[in-house]
Amino acid sequence: MINNKEKKMIQRYCIYPKIAVVALIFSFVQCALIVPLEMIDDLVFQNKGFQPTGMFTALGFVIIYVIIFCFCALAPKFGMNGKKWKSLIGRLNVKQSETDYSKEVSAALASQAVGRFLKESDNDTAKNIGSAMQVAGAVSTVSTSIDMLSEAGSNAENMAHAYRIPIPDIKKQLIAFAVIPILIVVGTYIPQYIKGKQAMDQRIAASAKQVEIVKKALEPVCVRVHADNPNESRSRSSYTVMGYLRDSGATDCYVHVQVNNSGTIINISYVEGVDINKSLEENLMQTEKDFATLQKSFENLNVSVSNPEILSYQAIPQQFKDEFLNGTFYKSFRFYDQDAPISLSCSFDTETEDQFDEYTRPKIHFFLGSK
Repeated sequence: MINNKEKKMIQRYCIYPKIAVVALIFSFVQCALIVPLEMIDDLVFQNKGFQPTGMFTALGFVIIYVIIFCFCALAPKFGMNGKKWKSLIGRLNVKQSETDYSKEVSAALASQAVGRFLKESDNDTAKNIGSAMQVAGAVSTVSTSIDMLSEAGSNAENMAHAYRIPIPDIKKQLIAFAVIPILIVVGTYIPQYIKGKQAMDQRIAASAKQVEIVKKALEPVCVRVHADNPNESRSRSSYTVMGYLRDSGATDCYVHVQVNNSGTIINISYVEGVDINKSLEENLMQTEKDFATLQKSFENLNVSVSNPEILSYQAIPQQFKDEFLNGTFYKSFRFYDQDAPISLSCSFDTETEDQFDEYTRPKIHFFLGSK
C-alpha cells in the first residue's frame, strides 16, 4: 500500500516543521543573547568594545539556523504540492487543510513598509510610530510563519495517522538543537570574562594603593580624611579622597582628589568656605594660605597622575583674584585659565543679596585637571 520511500517522506514532513520553528525562534534568541553577554562584559568586567569571538560565533549560528529554517520550511511546502503527496492523499482520501495566509502576509509586509516610510519623517512621533509598526510587522511575519509551519506539520501527521506510520519523537534532539548553540556562545565569552576579572583585580589593586598613598599624605595636615575603598565599590569608574583642613561648617576647607579605576589621579579640587564677616582681602589671603598647605602634601608624592602639573600647580590666577577683590559677597563668577598647561578653573559660588541667608555657604573652588 505504501513503500518505504513514501513512509520516510511522511516522517520527514512530520519533523521538518518542528525543526523549522525551533530554528526560526532561536535565530532571534542568538541575536538577543549577544546583548546581555556584551553588557556583562562591559558593565561588570569593564571591557570596552565587542568581543569578536563570541559575536561571530553567535552570528554563525544565526546563519546556520536561517539555512535550516529555509530548508525545513520549503521542503514540505513544495513536497506537499507534488504528485507523490497528492497520490497519497487520493489513496485514502486523507484530510488536508489549506488555509489562505495571503491576507496575513500582506498585512505584515504593509506594516513594515509603512513603518520604514514613517521612520524617514523629521517628526519624532512619526519616527516612533514607524519603529513600532516595523516591530509589529516583524512579529506578525514570524507568527504567520509559525502558523503555516504548524499547519504543514498537522497535515503530515494526519497522513501518518492515516497510513499508521509512527511519528518520530525528536523532543530531545530539538532541545539539544536549541540549547547546545547557546552554551557554545556563552562558553566563548567565559575566557573574556576571566581575562576581564583579572584585569579588573589589577586595576582595583592599583587604585587601592594610590588612594591609600593620597590618604596618608593628607592625614598629617588634615583634621579628617575620607577615602573610598575600591575593593568595596569595584564597578565604579573613579574613587575619591577628601581631606578636611578645617571642618567647621561655614568656613570649612577641604581638598577633593579623584582617582580613576586604573589608579591614576585625574583631577584635584580645592574648596574654601568664605566668611562674610571678614573682608574680601582676608578671605583671599586665607584661601591662598590654606590651598598652599593642602598642596604641600602632594609634593614629591610617588603616585600615578595624568599630568604632574596637577600636583604642583598652586597659583590662583591673578585675573580671578582681581575679579574677586573687585566684586562682592553676593555675585558668583567663574574663570577659566586657557593659557595654563592643565585644565584650570576657579569659581566663586554664592547667592544674590536678596536670597542670601544664614544657610548660604559661599565658597571658592579651585579645579586642576588634565586637558
